[in-house]
Amino acid sequence: MWLCLACSAMAQAPAGSADTGAVAQAPPANVTPPGPAQPSTGEAVTQEAAPQQSETQQAGPEQAGDPPPPPDPVLYAYSGPEQGEVEGILIDGARGHIATFQHALNVALLGCGAGMGIDPDGMFGPRTRQAIRRLAECEGIAARLPENSAARDGAITQALWSLLVPMQPPPGPRARARALLLSFEGTDITEPARWNFCQNNRETYDPGAADPTCLTNDRWSYLTWGPNGATAGHGREILAILARVERFDTDLIDRAFATEADAVRRMFDLSLPLGDDSELRRYLCGVYADPERREYWAQGFADLGRSPEVRSIYRRLYDSASFDGGKIRTFLEAWRHAGLEPTEVDFAFFSDRAAHTAVRNVEIRRILRRIMARGGAEMTPAQIRRAFARQALVSNRSQRGPRMGRDVTYYIDALDDSLTRAERLNWERVGARRASAVGLSDARPAPDLRVGPPDRWRASGTRPLTEAEAASCPAPILNPRTPRRGS
Repeated sequence: MWLCLACSAMAQAPAGSADTGAVAQAPPANVTPPGPAQPSTGEAVTQEAAPQQSETQQAGPEQAGDPPPPPDPVLYAYSGPEQGEVEGILIDGARGHIATFQHALNVALLGCGAGMGIDPDGMFGPRTRQAIRRLAECEGIAARLPENSAARDGAITQALWSLLVPMQPPPGPRARARALLLSFEGTDITEPARWNFCQNNRETYDPGAADPTCLTNDRWSYLTWGPNGATAGHGREILAILARVERFDTDLIDRAFATEADAVRRMFDLSLPLGDDSELRRYLCGVYADPERREYWAQGFADLGRSPEVRSIYRRLYDSASFDGGKIRTFLEAWRHAGLEPTEVDFAFFSDRAAHTAVRNVEIRRILRRIMARGGAEMTPAQIRRAFARQALVSNRSQRGPRMGRDVTYYIDALDDSLTRAERLNWERVGARRASAVGLSDARPAPDLRVGPPDRWRASGTRPLTEAEAASCPAPILNPRTPRRGS
């Protein structure tokens, strides 16, 4: 019973404030008098979000009249039902904070004889909840938890984290919000990259099949990798990351891609004028058309992502002003210019929007002016997020349902009873997750944001696509069909 002896020597985590279930109504928006216009960052170049900064828990000042914070703030919780279909699973990646906790949980379960452990896969669902409940009944653990700690009901709380992972501070709001983002994107950096060509085909595309029809609802996405959904098309984030990796250590790409390493580097020298990905599209199409090379590239990105240096490079790129760091800053400045003080949940909403949509400073401010003119000063933060989401529609119509479902995640805790049928249906389709399940609250201000310098990398254009390379892309892939609605 060494664990319980160790537990008796561990201090409890400091108290903060969080909530795991739906709350009746968020506090009114923290409105301040509008100040002079702040400098605009313009529109950031790309997709996805989750910049890197201090991951320690941040606690903001309580507002007058707020209830006292709970004695043991929630960090992560499974918000799905006790019985029936599993929904609301959080995915934090094989090297994320949830996986770190799961490893420690297994050791603790063994130490107190509380049954078998679980797979430390970074996914928080009913099995992890049940395992935490079993551990919380252990004498040495139970005695160290606050009486009404949500850990007793299967949540990861600050006190439980500090008991099991004492050498690592609890993850802060930005780190926890990333679990929502990765849950939606479904692309862990240590997993194979996803090819987006022919992504709507029912079976893996085979160019040699009797029917070579290629179906996709997004012909400008070619390859996606990592928690921020870095793409080769659109903002070319994958190319920028690879270029940074190459500058840092050329052996990393060699080791990950082996015989395909030079083919990966080939992308650096294509002719890619701003807004024109035609050469990149044809080049990657040629790789995708070869099933063996297709798989080799996908696995190569997984191998690359296992390097801590590569993961750091990935995060720093998204921290930059050219990518999600700039996009999130645009949201924060626009909210403050409208007289609103962004909250933790606002910040997570901005990060998710930065990952999945274009962010245009002028459009954001125009929408906020309209909201404020229609009584925004009397609205809660959740109501403002909902009003904004209803007006800031994505241009790709096939993505409007999923985008609505993701948006609902950031206001359902406060507005559950008033959701429309469409909101609830789309929310359930994207996983039925809640911001409160990662301990985020509108009662605390948004965490600090540090934005890195702009990324200046551009393809050299010194070796344009050859005729042979262009010919390797089959016409059905180059000219895909849009799937029929409902298919």
